Amino acid sequence: MEKRFLEKNDNSNAASSEVGTILPEKFTKKQFVKNIKAGLNISSIFLLIKKQIKRKKSGENYWIITLQDKSGSIDGFIWSDVCNELSILRENNLNEGDFVLINAEASEYNGLIQLKINYIEKVRKEDEKYISIRDFIRTSAFDTNLMLSQLKNYIKKVENKYLKRLLEVFFKDDEFVKEFCLSSAAVQYHHAYIGGLLEHTLSTTKLCDFIAENYKYMNSIKKGFTNINDFKDLVLTGAILHDMGKIHEYKSEKNGAFFKITDEGKLLGHITIGYGMVLTEINLIKRFPAQLKDRLLHIILSHHGHKEYGSPKRPKTLEAFIVYHADHLDADIGGFNFILENKAENIDWSEYLKNFDRSIFLKELSFDFSEDYREADAEGKIKINNASDDENNFPKLFK
Repeated sequence: MEKRFLEKNDNSNAASSEVGTILPEKFTKKQFVKNIKAGLNISSIFLLIKKQIKRKKSGENYWIITLQDKSGSIDGFIWSDVCNELSILRENNLNEGDFVLINAEASEYNGLIQLKINYIEKVRKEDEKYISIRDFIRTSAFDTNLMLSQLKNYIKKVENKYLKRLLEVFFKDDEFVKEFCLSSAAVQYHHAYIGGLLEHTLSTTKLCDFIAENYKYMNSIKKGFTNINDFKDLVLTGAILHDMGKIHEYKSEKNGAFFKITDEGKLLGHITIGYGMVLTEINLIKRFPAQLKDRLLHIILSHHGHKEYGSPKRPKTLEAFIVYHADHLDADIGGFNFILENKAENIDWSEYLKNFDRSIFLKELSFDFSEDYREADAEGKIKINNASDDENNFPKLFK
């Protein structure tokens, strides 16, 4: 017989309730992902954001699910004995986007915390009104208005009148800006939260701004662009627009607590969607230079770098190389941070990670920079104590 998910101190008349009814006090969020450690017993409410039904060699099913709250996400395993016991699992009556109450045990496996779920119960739609949705909405750690202001400052730096006009078409459209600021950059892995697309785009643009400025005086660039500033303008425009198709690739539910891929996203992908959005607006700008159009669209089409990662074309121009590498770097750092946030304590190495095609080193840095070793003088320069300044102590190379 299935268990009831009730508090021990519940004084209501349980017999008068339906089996599976969840009482309002049960919706108070008491345990968050960021605080889950190996050995803890977990009894709390979460948002189900991913489910996979697997089959053992014996033919029995088991589930792998991903649970989320505002502090992060965690994987949980529902083994065959529990699957066979609970009708909600036997009938496959749990869906991504459902709120669920669980009883589970936390453990560490290959460097990550995971849950062994002993019981799971779906929150009925009519009971969701008792849930504080703020406990489940993940948002960027940075202020949205500040990030948007910084991104618009980069648009102001663009001098090419055609590229500036194109950028203004999008970022003076209030509806587009709203969707762009609220969108996630992914369903999971990097910048997978409200404001994630804006945060990732701004970070990629900052990287591209530095790289383009650093290399814009190369002879090859001088020869390739009549106006040297067009090179940097093209890089910045590509960086700002490269992921814009994600506003249609992802759809938020539960007031932004949960993102899923739309039918359009599954059929076309954000690269193709973004290409279409940019091309449509370019065609409305009179006398937009054909070469400039082709090079900008090439940045969007090639920014994933490889066909197997979704890019119809590989980067074939310098500006496309820059945007691809900046985008890849920021996404990987975001993914690395995701692993660090979800790792178990005292773990030196992660398991094999598909996104990185390797395991990664997680051990905390613990060098001893004690005062008796080094100190800063009044001018902020580092002095090494107990080290002689006698020039004879240095190799001839440095004399």
